[in-house]
Amino acid sequence: MEKSKRILHGIVAVVFVSIAVTGLVLLWGGRGGNVSYVETACSFEGENLDCVETIPEWNEGLRFYDSTLSVTKDTLVSLKALLWEHWNIEFAGAGTAAVSMESVLPLQVLRQKKSGCVGLTWLALMIAEKRNIDLEAILLPGHVFLRYHEKNLEPNRQGFSYTDEEYREKYKSGNWTGLEFKPLASRQLVGLAAFDIGNLFLDSEPRKALSWFRMAEQFFPEYPGVEINLKIAKSRLHQQP
Repeated sequence: MEKSKRILHGIVAVVFVSIAVTGLVLLWGGRGGNVSYVETACSFEGENLDCVETIPEWNEGLRFYDSTLSVTKDTLVSLKALLWEHWNIEFAGAGTAAVSMESVLPLQVLRQKKSGCVGLTWLALMIAEKRNIDLEAILLPGHVFLRYHEKNLEPNRQGFSYTDEEYREKYKSGNWTGLEFKPLASRQLVGLAAFDIGNLFLDSEPRKALSWFRMAEQFFPEYPGVEINLKIAKSRLHQQP
């Protein structure tokens, strides 16, 4: 019976991800290559696309941002105050903690108050989307940071500003793809999040990992790691009894 329950749970999880893939692809189609950060955040959690409107902390946070902006007249100061003072979101820590489901999915980040670079960046871009802030996500090897009017903001250090040269030095030993230091489209950041989640399941649940990698492939096919890990997941799935 327990084995049957585990199998059923796995099937349900895979079916949910498959539905999410289909829904997000339909959501993406016809939008000129972009998706909504807010709508995809809800979709990743199986919620209605306008789910943030029912989250008190989200709505209260927007009111805080608006109030702070009315006083400071400074968009960046107000955004940083919301993320790292009012919401008090902390860095989840290096390694696995930074790429756990709770650290990647922005609504989970809002609930748990801990995040890695992708989750914090996604949440910040949700605010930017709602308040028309000119904020960008910038890719590095194994990392993402924010940029506002040529000013870099480090998501894991409460918006500390490294220069491009400092980032190049810090990540010089990473796997560079040619995509670095270019603003990510919303579909690409969403795809990167799906890729990170797929990696969580690659060793233990290759079928679930495969579903997430397929989602990543739909949204960020130009990211080399997607194709590589998609093949690994398929290979491991075929090796299962």
